[in-house]
Amino acid sequence: MLNLIKMNLYRLFKTRVFYVMLLTTVILTGLLAGMETESASTFGEFYASFASSGYVLIMVGVFAIVFSEEERKSGFLKNLLTTRSGKKNIFFAKIPVVFLYSLFMFLGELVASWFGSLFWAPSIYFGRIGSLISFITFEVMLHTVFGIAMMALYEITRNTIIPTIITIFGSANLHGMLISFLETKLVSRIPALAGFMDKYGLSRNFIVTKTEDLGISGVSVSYVNIIVVIVIGLILYSVMGMFIFTKIDTI
Repeated sequence: MLNLIKMNLYRLFKTRVFYVMLLTTVILTGLLAGMETESASTFGEFYASFASSGYVLIMVGVFAIVFSEEERKSGFLKNLLTTRSGKKNIFFAKIPVVFLYSLFMFLGELVASWFGSLFWAPSIYFGRIGSLISFITFEVMLHTVFGIAMMALYEITRNTIIPTIITIFGSANLHGMLISFLETKLVSRIPALAGFMDKYGLSRNFIVTKTEDLGISGVSVSYVNIIVVIVIGLILYSVMGMFIFTKIDTI
């Protein structure tokens, strides 16, 4: 397992897409800093609003798909064990790569946002460092879970087109909007469910919904609830991905 993780990390830094996406994100963030800092009262607020916009979700989802596709095309899998446990390890060993990529994306955005704010709004108040660290930590974990889900989806389809389309639509939280609409209709028919839906509604507990909530200034967010969503997502999508990898003749 450890050797697989090391090999995947080596492949991460040899993958051209990693650098292209990271550089694109840094440049775009720096250019957009001028527009976003005008409406933000603190640097942390500006950074959070852009970092939780769904753009990084797309980048993480697409990278997870492309990384898996390149793994298959490179012949890397053919040199590995094809036992049931071996296949599980192959999928699981890619999770640290998705985590590290998500972390690099957020740190890249942080640096670009900082330099951009120095140029466009040098007098902007930085804000609380503790809140910024908490935001990055939770966002990186949520984005990692999203990337794992897209890797599992790729193993089902065996192509990059369908997962990429779902990544784009998923990052826009269209599924959350649909579920929210259905929940609203259900509450209109059964008013007694209003309190339950407001607190435990499915649309309020999607990964994308939580990433958006973290970036909205002034909105109270339950970190316990976010941790529960992260843990459930990690277990669910990791197990699903490993199960698919063992059932489908992948290698």
